[in-house]
Amino acid sequence: MTTPTVPTSAGPAPTRPASPLPAALAIETLKLGRSVVARLATALLAVLVPAAAVGMVALARSPQAGGPTAAKLTDYATGDLATTHLTVCAQVLSVAALAAGGFFVASSFGRELESGTAGALFGLAVPRSTIALAKCLVTLAWTTASVVLTVGLSVAASAVVTAASGASFGAWREAGVAVVAGLLGGGLALPFAWVATVTRSQLATVGALVGVVALTQIVVLLGGGSWFPYAAPSLWTGMGGPDAAAAVGLPHLLVAAAVVPLAVGAVVRAWRRLTNV
Repeated sequence: MTTPTVPTSAGPAPTRPASPLPAALAIETLKLGRSVVARLATALLAVLVPAAAVGMVALARSPQAGGPTAAKLTDYATGDLATTHLTVCAQVLSVAALAAGGFFVASSFGRELESGTAGALFGLAVPRSTIALAKCLVTLAWTTASVVLTVGLSVAASAVVTAASGASFGAWREAGVAVVAGLLGGGLALPFAWVATVTRSQLATVGALVGVVALTQIVVLLGGGSWFPYAAPSLWTGMGGPDAAAAVGLPHLLVAAAVVPLAVGAVVRAWRRLTNV
């Protein structure tokens, strides 16, 4: 009696389901392109920061400058012109990137929760935590692109004003400082995505942003700015003077940079626990 043979082939092996992150990234990128807040913030950074960099230096070196204005701009009255332009760009961008990023996350994270339209997103076959991670990654990508664009336009504006064929080493160094300070400022906006999530309010998020800016001024006045993440990037660019800039080193900047992954983790966890949306 022969033993029946058992088929060895059970059909094609099951395929692993595709990661939902690319789909979430595509959705959030599409919404970024249609975001009025993102368009306005990008335009303001790209126009106002280069204009401030060139305009403040021109005012500081103008013969008509005098009184309190001249005293406040005295640091910009001497030195290599292109280098000074990029120094001002770094100082302004360190604050402007934080403000732009704060308003954007208030809209991106808070608007859908505030209006109740976030429930439609949760009907997709994408985990809530993945949606939150995609929002954070798109925010960081937009911030990076905006900062690089702004610094590039500032370099171009300085080259036009100085009629120089090439920037000095000091100018390129300050351009690098501006990029790093801008990226740190934009990254420091991510904790406000957590505020927008837990409060489900755009207004509360903007209020928290204003409160942190005010707190930063107090901390700097008390002498603790170098270790305060929201103060260190601006102080590093020289906004508080040469002595304050010298007090900020790599460890202080790394503390500011560490806020970004911690904020992403907090936002993802908060979205995973969302209820009643």
